[in-house]
Amino acid sequence: MCAKKFNAYFDPSSFFFGQSRKRGLPKVPVDEEVNEESGYYSSSYGSGSESSDAPLRFIIIRHGERVDVMFGAGWTQKAFDHTGAYHCFDANMPPSLPHRTNWIDYDVDTPLTAKGLSQSWNVGSVLARYNLPVTACYSSPAFRSIQTADRILEGMSRKGHVPLRLELGLFECTSWYARSPINFMSDEELLNGNYNIDTHYRSQVSDLRLLENEYQYYDRSKEAMKKIIRLHRKTGGTILLVAHAPSLEVLTRHLMNGQPRPERLAELAGKVDFCSMTVVERESSTKPWQFRYSLDEQANQGIWQQQQLQLQQANHALIPSKSHTPAVQSSSSSSHYQPPNTFANFLAKPSNSAHQHQYFPQQDAYPPYFVL
Repeated sequence: MCAKKFNAYFDPSSFFFGQSRKRGLPKVPVDEEVNEESGYYSSSYGSGSESSDAPLRFIIIRHGERVDVMFGAGWTQKAFDHTGAYHCFDANMPPSLPHRTNWIDYDVDTPLTAKGLSQSWNVGSVLARYNLPVTACYSSPAFRSIQTADRILEGMSRKGHVPLRLELGLFECTSWYARSPINFMSDEELLNGNYNIDTHYRSQVSDLRLLENEYQYYDRSKEAMKKIIRLHRKTGGTILLVAHAPSLEVLTRHLMNGQPRPERLAELAGKVDFCSMTVVERESSTKPWQFRYSLDEQANQGIWQQQQLQLQQANHALIPSKSHTPAVQSSSSSSHYQPPNTFANFLAKPSNSAHQHQYFPQQDAYPPYFVL
């Protein structure tokens, strides 16, 4: 009963996502002009105007180390024989891979390395020690993100309790894959590979524009977050979102009333290491969203309001006039930018944990993030 949900969202004649069983044409033509004033900030979803008072937290994390980055393009030619049997040729290769209809698809829809799998498990273990129990998990349909989410939940001892919801809206900017057609794995293939997939969940974003630009990527990510927030605004809880490097920016930017920065997105994403994560939360629907600056619950209690005020001041200084198109900030101005002290001194008290985590101070109002 498990259909190939994600491949069915795309046109079978499409060069971008390859062959599929059902037609799912993009809602907007590829060459449609995007209005910078298209209402990116007009929605009240996630802005504190909902009627629920449930505390809600999102842990947004990039996937772990990927095989193609470590072993280069075409690594599958060495890892698979003519029959499609997988052979591990390096200690950092994944020990095994689930069977998929066409093993060549692993070239683009790449898996994690052995280190990436270990990284992901360790993240889950640390989150469990910091008492951040995940109540729901959403993953990009990219296999590397699915593997990361799976191992994080395993590290938290939550794999059997929290199924993976595959959300198309969490995938990367499609124009970045214009030369590399990709086919996502089916539910059947993932279930046979022992991944706990929620087969009843239907993606909140039903299809992707082909060759969307970076601004459209921001807009699509905002829509995905709006809908996921709506699903959990009554119950609250800690929601894990496992996706890609730019996800830390595009999924949180509108929550902080920040302007999209499409012209800088690739540069900003390049700063985000494997398994880096940002945490955004609100105490109730009447409170603003805030970044978390420590994994220690108590360390955050007394500085939430101060952090939010400073973040809003930093954002306000960087937001251009609506009558002008956002421009790339000059190197001279960025070199004089001074982040608020709270961003650098994020811990109210030193951690006694043997498992230290690095924190990268926010620059140019970029989301603060952790590397565990």
